[in-house]
Amino acid sequence: MLQVHLEGQPYITDVGFGGLTLTTPLVLIPNLEQETSLEPFRFIETDRAYMMQAFIHQEWISLYRFDLQEQQLPDYEVSNWYVSTHPNSIFVNGLIAAKPDVDRRYALRNNQFTVHYLEGRTERRTLATVAELRATLENAFGLNLDAIADLDQALQQVIERVA
Repeated sequence: MLQVHLEGQPYITDVGFGGLTLTTPLVLIPNLEQETSLEPFRFIETDRAYMMQAFIHQEWISLYRFDLQEQQLPDYEVSNWYVSTHPNSIFVNGLIAAKPDVDRRYALRNNQFTVHYLEGRTERRTLATVAELRATLENAFGLNLDAIADLDQALQQVIERVA
């Protein structure tokens, strides 16, 4: 998450929040419903902090809470190291991908592929083979996987681990 100032207005950008990542910066004004290319968002102000919410399936869903206290690099180092190295971390033990598109959001958790459409419909599929996982990563997520050594072996482990 990053706060930026454009033409004197504070905006929030956040391209790293998984499945409901923002598709556009939002002006930091409490209770203002803001349209994006997908779903509306808003900030609710609470005790010197803010709650980010998204309007999903006809209700406001709280996503996370934040304040405006400036953070330094050491503030991130321990948690970043933990989620990227600890043997019990979902980021070490699983496959996770998310991508917004024009009228939908793609989500992949291990071999479970989900497409959430803007009009409310959701499609879920279990990807049972390495070829299906690879094709989904390349086509839905736009990844170039050619240079990744031992990828097929890693994808096979994902399938076996969740079986």
